[in-house]
Formats: sequence, C-alpha cells, structure tokens
Amino acid sequence: MRALAFGIAMVLAAACGGGDDQASPPPSTVPDGTPGPPSAAELCAGVALVEPVPTVAADGLDEASGLAASRVTPGLLWAHDDSGGDAAVYAIGPDGSDRGAWPLDGVEAFDWEDMARGPGPDGTGDLLYLGDIGDNRATRDDVAVVRAPEPAAPEAAAAGPIAGAEAVRLAYADGPRDAEALIADPLSGDLVIVDKSLLGGSVGAYVVPAATPWGPVGGGAEAAAVTTIERAGDVNLGLGQIVTGADVSSDGSLVAVRTYTDVWLWDRAAGRSVPEAMAGEPCQAPAAAEQQGESVALDPDGRGYTTVSEGEHPAVNHFRLP
Repeated sequence: MRALAFGIAMVLAAACGGGDDQASPPPSTVPDGTPGPPSAAELCAGVALVEPVPTVAADGLDEASGLAASRVTPGLLWAHDDSGGDAAVYAIGPDGSDRGAWPLDGVEAFDWEDMARGPGPDGTGDLLYLGDIGDNRATRDDVAVVRAPEPAAPEAAAAGPIAGAEAVRLAYADGPRDAEALIADPLSGDLVIVDKSLLGGSVGAYVVPAATPWGPVGGGAEAAAVTTIERAGDVNLGLGQIVTGADVSSDGSLVAVRTYTDVWLWDRAAGRSVPEAMAGEPCQAPAAAEQQGESVALDPDGRGYTTVSEGEHPAVNHFRLP
C-alpha cells in the first residue's frame, strides 16, 4: 500500500508541481534589533542542506516514520519505526550516531506513523507523543496517541525503558481515517492529526483538545474512554501531495507538513490555531530526494528542519539557514 501510494505521489507531483518561486525576504528582527524567529518565506528561500550528510547508524531503525527534535539534549533527534516495529523510540546523534533504542514500558505499537515533542498537561515539561494513527484500510474503530517523558540520552548507545507512559483513545466523528501526521501545539496544548489521501488534494485536520482525558497504557478498567474528535479544518496541497508527517516550531509560530516528495511551511499568526494556519497558502521548502520520505522535525530555534526516509541507514538531511 505504501509503495503504491509513493509511486502515485511521485507521478502526480511531477505533473502538478506546487508552490511559487520564493524571492528572498528581508530577515525578521525583534525590537532590540536581534534576529527574531524566521518566517516561512525566509526558510523556504534561504535554507540549504548542511553537508556532509550523515546517515543513521542504528541497525534497528529501517522504516523511520516519525521524527522529533529534542529539547532536552541539544542536537539529538528521536525517531520510531513504522507498523510492525517495536514500541520504542530511537535516539540519533547529530552525526547520525546510535544513542540507543528506548522501549516504552507497557506500550504496544500497532501502527505508529508520526511523533512530536510537546508540553505536558500542565503546559511544562518535555514529553514525546507517539501517534498510533495508521489505518491503511480505514477500518480501525479507534486509534491512539501515547505520550511519555523525554529521557536525557547519553553520548553512547543506551537502553530505556521509558516509564510513565499514558494513552488517549480517539475516534473520528466522520468515520475511520488513515493518518500519518501528528502535531503537538506548544501554545494550546492541543494535538492535531492530519489525515491522508492516496491521491493528495484536500485532507482534514482533526483536533484533540488539551483537556481530553488520558489513561494508563494497556487498556483495562482505568484506561481512558474513547474520545470523538471533529474535523477542524482542511489542508489542501494539491494532487500528488500525500501528507506523511508534520511538526510545529517550539514557539508555535511555524507549521511544517511533509509529503513523500516535499516539505511545506506555514506562518501561524498570533491568536490562530494550527488548523487555521494550515488553511492558508504555504511555501514550498527545499527537500532532498529520498527513498520514502515520511518524517520532518523543525529545529528547536525554528531556523531549519530535518528529514529522514524509510530504509536501512538512511541519510539525515538537515536544512538550515546560514
């Protein structure tokens, strides 16, 4: 199914294209004259691939489907495998080095498709959010998101486990959806899931409110009840642009969406939700040619982003403003 989807995406993307050429905008500044967070247009026009390009050293991560930049360990990336993989997150050093596979205690992975870093329920802390939201045949009655504390990965390869995981169970108001993109909004505390169409075009953005109850992992009497989530907006990148990942900057001002072939960026104005931001026109950012691109992570300072493909020992493609 994924191979077919990727083939369709490549053909349609080549035929339809997307995004206008971007003129280089002036750099943004804050009142004291120091550089402020860059805009989407600045990134689309100004980022360049950082070379040399390292590769993922870990042997166990061969279907990287989700990616998040650490706020606990500078330069560290967290990733996870696609469906069939272990319920673990992999720590990747800035040079692609193996910082260990960290299993989540008591968690099962059915079809993990994306991950995010976000605040805890009190608005603080550093949690990893894992989206068990894949549903190729659109038959799952409910899906789930798991969250757990982000550990501090040492310099050498290490092993977890990561304790304290919680889960939320979700059902879409308009029926089962296949989805591969998860965003943890640092401003509202909401989660946003963007679904997937095999032809691209218009897809939905579904919001999981911050107040949604979470429960212990593994089910049982104490597990959270299923919460129904509504379509809060539309994301339309055109035919051939199949959404496979997403992220938001640590200050909430920039939203990124990954497709098999491209990276798209939106500015998010003050007072607007993530779905409202994605309803506008994005700019097309540089992307590397990858075997099967399904992940994107914005740098903590918003001045770049990283993509990693599925496959054994894939490239760690880091794009950054000079």
